[in-house]
Amino acid sequence: MAEGPTPEQWAGLRAARPVAEDALATMPVTAGGKDTPVLMAMDSAGHLHLLVPVQRGPAGPKPPDLTGLRVRHRHLESLGQVLDLTATPAHERVFTPVCREVVDAVLVQRRDPWAAVGAIVRAWQSAWKPARPEMDKTTQVGLFGELLVLQRLMIPCLGPAAVGQWSGPEFERHDFVGERLHVEVKTTRKSRHEHEISRLDQLRAPEGCQLLVVSVQVEESVGGNETLATAIDAVTDQLRGDAAALDAFMAKLVNVGWSDEMVRSGELVRFFLRDASIFAVDDEFPRLPDDFVPPSGVVAVKYTIDLANLPSLGMDEATEIIRETNLHTAT
Repeated sequence: MAEGPTPEQWAGLRAARPVAEDALATMPVTAGGKDTPVLMAMDSAGHLHLLVPVQRGPAGPKPPDLTGLRVRHRHLESLGQVLDLTATPAHERVFTPVCREVVDAVLVQRRDPWAAVGAIVRAWQSAWKPARPEMDKTTQVGLFGELLVLQRLMIPCLGPAAVGQWSGPEFERHDFVGERLHVEVKTTRKSRHEHEISRLDQLRAPEGCQLLVVSVQVEESVGGNETLATAIDAVTDQLRGDAAALDAFMAKLVNVGWSDEMVRSGELVRFFLRDASIFAVDDEFPRLPDDFVPPSGVVAVKYTIDLANLPSLGMDEATEIIRETNLHTAT
């Protein structure tokens, strides 16, 4: 009986992911304590592969592509002909048992790889076709702002531990939450640093915490050089050496509705980054006072703030605040 694939083995491959687009990090599947010709693999984009040696292509139609899963006949220079079963990172939990069934069918039952994979994929088909609503523009823009702050501010200051403080996917009050520092990210397609505040407590910091607001401006354009995909790739590169942080990052992306299928679906919004400014929420910051209580019967309040004339923090100053608050937390 095959001993893999396992989540730990995928994590090991993720830590060894290659940089080159056409390269693969590989690991043999073991059975009875011995390596087999079947390989687990991972490419530079984090896609999961099961490579099964074959002598030929499929005798009939190959299994159809499903959401997050595809089957290909490839010729690899170092391995020869293989059946390449590939899944997106978000589908690892479903892909792993599929791989185990394929390995058992090919190595133990000695079935034809193409016929076995076709039957197994059909049996699992319903699990690979979840309904996925499109991610609207507002959600994409907001998520891009959070990823920008994660990439350019939080990870440079805190390293991979910054992923643990990214709370936007958990729909908390603020987008980054530490014990002594919270960071709220507001992203707009407007030409000014104007943002809508939709919660009474969104600009309130818990007692003993400092709150920073990062205002991000983007311009939507069909020729834009930024998308959610480019932002995710940038963060993934930063986390390449920490498999646990990378796993946590990918899990949080799934929680907010991200799927690699968005890259191929045409729904990704393209834009240019106009500006990003960091503000400390203090007595001069435009917001409702902490003791504000809406009149009886008013259950929600929305208001717009303009940060255009507010002094912003320099990057060095913001970096010092983030590191200092986390240093005190660590000690």
